Amino acid sequence: MFITLVSLGHLWSQEMHNTLFYMNPLHMNPAFTGAYEGTFRLGGIYRDQARTAIGSSAYSTPAIYGDAPIFMIGKRHWVGVGMLIFKDQAGIADLAVTAGQLTGAIHLALDKKSKNIFTLGVQWGKISRSTKDGKIKLRFEDEILQEFNTGSSAGIVSQDDNNLKLSGNTKSEKKYQDINIGFLFKSKLSKTADLNFGLSARHVTTPGSDYNFGGGNSNDVDLNMRFTAHAQLNTELNKKMTLTPELYFSNISPATQMQLHAWLGYWLKKADNVRVNGGLGYRVGDSAQLLLGLDYKDIKVQLGYDFTLSSLASVNKHQGGFEIAAYYIGKIYKKPKVKPVILCPHL
Repeated sequence: MFITLVSLGHLWSQEMHNTLFYMNPLHMNPAFTGAYEGTFRLGGIYRDQARTAIGSSAYSTPAIYGDAPIFMIGKRHWVGVGMLIFKDQAGIADLAVTAGQLTGAIHLALDKKSKNIFTLGVQWGKISRSTKDGKIKLRFEDEILQEFNTGSSAGIVSQDDNNLKLSGNTKSEKKYQDINIGFLFKSKLSKTADLNFGLSARHVTTPGSDYNFGGGNSNDVDLNMRFTAHAQLNTELNKKMTLTPELYFSNISPATQMQLHAWLGYWLKKADNVRVNGGLGYRVGDSAQLLLGLDYKDIKVQLGYDFTLSSLASVNKHQGGFEIAAYYIGKIYKKPKVKPVILCPHL
């Protein structure tokens, strides 16, 4: 979840996030669709958090995706398409966001050698938001926004809570359409270094009545747009070592999040793309992160663990979220047909 507070049976949650944000590329920015060298890509990521605090009702977020560059435009530009599926499950009330989204991007080479590429991406899909068990007090986004604006929680009641009117295991569900957009710039700085950075906007249509449980009330609060900026530099320190710093910033008013990563890689066999990776990260104001990874030919695997540093550490004993992610890039190339040449030496 993007903001999480679990205390005394109260639940506060909004938007999902990842520690290994570059391993969930289509969610971070739809412009990553088809932005790689290969025929197709299949990947997935799983996040688990707050298990120490709330046990079997822990927050869990699985996501899977697939994308491919499907056709060229001229000699240097191309179009990529893909699909993203995820489910963000939030704690003891089963507050869940489930999505299936189609995504596409157009990649434009800015020079003859395609060293600089600018990409525009768009994503569309249906999202389902559901919850059950009306015995639990839930804190929704509109409460948080009102408290932030007024500086007080007195007399504030969520429209979602008013609309639910649940009992037992009765389930309430809302479905809405969501549109996300983004741009990406990639540059080959040298033979040993490359850079990428981008910006995306989620919830462009800012759904309201279709988003709130019950819906249609004059006090319904729209789902705010979420803006995400990211940057990554890949560089070789020497023939054996690589360095990859990463930056992630996201805002969905009034909440912001910033993460910083530094990866070190060691080539075991560079010719076959076999490398072990390790690093440290920091989510500002929240947690320190331990990062581990392995590149093996066309497979990339990463692990991440968050050590809580905020006041929530008194509840979860510094044990935050765990993530595991992997993707595979398939490469299917036609073998060139070479006509045999018969040499007839002169005698």
